[in-house]
Amino acid sequence: MSVLEMGSFTAKKLMHGIQYDRIQKGVARPIFLPRKFPHIPCTDVAGEIVETGHGVTKFKPGDKVVANVPFTIGGGLAEFFVASESLTVARPPQVSAAEAAGLPTAGLTAHAALTQAAGINLDNDNDSNGNKHEINILITAASGGVGHYAVQLAKLRQNTHVTATCGARNIEFVKSLGADEVLDYTTPEGSALKSPSGRKYDVVIHCAEARISWSTFEPNLNKNGKVIDLTPGPAAFLTSALKKVTFSSKKLVPFFLSVKGENLEYVVGLVKEGKLRTVIDSKHPLSKGEDGWAKSINGHATGKIIVEPWHQFLGIMASLAGKLMQALQFDSYGGGASALKHVEVPVPTPKKNEILVKMEALALNPVDWKIQKGMLRPLFPRKFPYIPGTDVAGEVVEVGQGVNKFKAGDKVLTFLGQANGGGLAEFVVAGENLTVARPPEVSAAEAAGLLVAGLTAHQALTQSAGIKLDGTGEQKNILITAASGGVGQYAVQLAKLGNTHVTATCGARNIELVKSLGADEILDYKTPEGAALKSPSGRKYDAVIHCATGISWSTFEPNLSKNGKVIDITPGPAALLTFALKKVTFSSKQLVPLLMSAKSENMEYLLNLVKEGKLKTVIDSKHPLSKAEDAWAKSIDGHATGKIIVEP
Repeated sequence: MSVLEMGSFTAKKLMHGIQYDRIQKGVARPIFLPRKFPHIPCTDVAGEIVETGHGVTKFKPGDKVVANVPFTIGGGLAEFFVASESLTVARPPQVSAAEAAGLPTAGLTAHAALTQAAGINLDNDNDSNGNKHEINILITAASGGVGHYAVQLAKLRQNTHVTATCGARNIEFVKSLGADEVLDYTTPEGSALKSPSGRKYDVVIHCAEARISWSTFEPNLNKNGKVIDLTPGPAAFLTSALKKVTFSSKKLVPFFLSVKGENLEYVVGLVKEGKLRTVIDSKHPLSKGEDGWAKSINGHATGKIIVEPWHQFLGIMASLAGKLMQALQFDSYGGGASALKHVEVPVPTPKKNEILVKMEALALNPVDWKIQKGMLRPLFPRKFPYIPGTDVAGEVVEVGQGVNKFKAGDKVLTFLGQANGGGLAEFVVAGENLTVARPPEVSAAEAAGLLVAGLTAHQALTQSAGIKLDGTGEQKNILITAASGGVGQYAVQLAKLGNTHVTATCGARNIELVKSLGADEILDYKTPEGAALKSPSGRKYDAVIHCATGISWSTFEPNLSKNGKVIDITPGPAALLTFALKKVTFSSKQLVPLLMSAKSENMEYLLNLVKEGKLKTVIDSKHPLSKAEDAWAKSIDGHATGKIIVEP
């Protein structure tokens, strides 16, 4: 146990948030960092107090806290650390250790840059005369550790317009944080930092590691604009000095963080109230802390990188033994949403080659309620009661014998299969063979949507229709029905990766959405032209990805090319009969019933497309597990735009 100084205490670490440690690189030498070698790095820690030193009055053993350990001391990458009472605050139970650990350096830097360096009052939209006053802010590297907090904090002030920069893969994410307009920094417009709406910036919160010259900032600033540089180098200091001695109204302000306990308490309180969130890029056990370190140096993390003790994972597993979890199940066929029952059932135990996953997002599919309706009997379900749901993204908490691809703490995407289901629950058991790693760039909800819907679209296009998604091959004319639905939205995007012309059908309210997904022409299915499926440009279809129901072969047939085929993803008796007739009569036009077969390599392929920004999951709505029956009813209704997601 460490020897404690007055006003200090020892805490057991639960979570540590990594920021790129320039100390190791020698950027801060020789002034004060580190004081000596060897040096245990890192400063941002959440944990539990195990001992207090003389003079400590605010805390006692057992208290949950978040602390900032000074850079000069460090010590965060260890199971225990010593912290000062003055730079430690209580962590409320509503804020997880990982959420809290991200706040001290990154969250406080964002807060101080906005409130102190830029002089913005986050609680008041008025100027000194009491008038409403809009402030235009640019935030660079807005998907990073500091940037993602800066966007959210800036938007606490209602009359603030935020322009943000990030890479293409993070544009939707940064928008979700509240940014009003987002620039892809790899484009000419993004590198020039020009506001798409033509605004001049009052303040720039410059979070990017990349050096951006003053000549790039200057023409985008208003008369009294200032650039707050969070990682100032020699050029920044020189520019700052020059602007001062020349009495320039435009300023560059080098920023240095001064941690204050009251500010740390303020941002922790915002997280508690749901006004601020910590986006977690990845978690790493302390035994693999070097992986978190390397990821930080790489410089492309989305949000915060977290290190947690290995015993944290072991503790989760031990705490679940014999425990109950919340789930929804049905006991017989029929009944719809009202027949779903909220129950407490034992947390399942993974067997050989299985993993136990804590559910973070589940995507519903029509097949889920069709099983309840009895449309797949006697195949599914195997027995009652039955917990439905198959498409799950979550975190591994325990692995069974023989599992070697995954460990506790890994973020994964898994397909459970209709035979066993189990998805509408806090924890699920999954087979290692149909589980893949989920990259940090892909959210749990985005990933969960990919399974039945995304894999169906992929299989229909690549295997049934023979389309190469690398853009090679002869151009094909494709019709996609119900293009705004779960499968349809993916089918449009995937088809456009190939050499295709896409005609799509949807309702009038979704025409602009389907256009944005890449469709070349769109039919409103409620109009006579739409009901007839006739291409507005007179094309005949080489393949139809039929995601809707209730359209007869006689409607499809005249719109097909000589060797055209209709791929029916929900084949009923009439479709199966048509399929058989076309086979026995050797017709060149075919109807192909599709039964999706999940493969892990295809799951990985789709996840990678989302990671690269080439595919997106359109989310219709999100529902808590406690209200999953609302999601179930919405799925049965059949008019969702994109995927319906259930979260814990």
